[in-house]
Amino acid sequence: MKEKIHEQVMSENHLSQLASVGQIAAGIAHEVRNPLTAVKGFLQLLEHDNKPDYIHIAQSELENALTTLNNLLHVSKPDQEEEEMQSFSVVVELEAILNLFQDQLYNVEIVTKFKDTEIMVHGKKNQFKKAFFNLIKNAFESMESKGTLIICHYVAADQLVVTIEDTGVGIPKDKLTLLGTPFYTTKDHGTGMGLTQVFSVVYQHGGKVIVDSKENRGTKFTIRLPKHYVPPKRGV
Repeated sequence: MKEKIHEQVMSENHLSQLASVGQIAAGIAHEVRNPLTAVKGFLQLLEHDNKPDYIHIAQSELENALTTLNNLLHVSKPDQEEEEMQSFSVVVELEAILNLFQDQLYNVEIVTKFKDTEIMVHGKKNQFKKAFFNLIKNAFESMESKGTLIICHYVAADQLVVTIEDTGVGIPKDKLTLLGTPFYTTKDHGTGMGLTQVFSVVYQHGGKVIVDSKENRGTKFTIRLPKHYVPPKRGV
């Protein structure tokens, strides 16, 4: 029996849940507390030992804490990111991103099925580029040894559709509804902010994300974007 596809739609209610302090407070505390605790410890050591190595480590840990906070701010308030809307080709951006993973080609076969390549998207190109990079990076990381990555681009029902499918470890069915939540991740080392950024950017451009995954079989992300998206006007 075919496993039911889980559809993750970033509705206004979902965004409201993501913004809930109670939902993300534990994740923030965990991600920021560790580096700050390390900084505190090294500062205490500096009271007794004047070692430059302690200063370098403390600075590095502070950078980690600031990066976590900045990532959270960018996701929670995406409309404040200073980037102009522009028309761009998703295919061109996908091909540029794939060039960054040339070292993975020995283990992973990449299959691209690009149709309707003349279609342009109007939006914040750098945000989309980061979102696609996160999805492709996750796909590579899910395939521990060998595998196949399939990326499709086509138009259907007045929507631009991009699919990114891998043959990796997959995601447990009961965890699918948590995808896109800040600080939730299926990785041993990760913050979950990458997928949060993906869902947020797609929603902000009037689109939606569909996730289909089976354990030990792979995961498929489908992004649907309106061909002629007009961003809503901000209130005065």
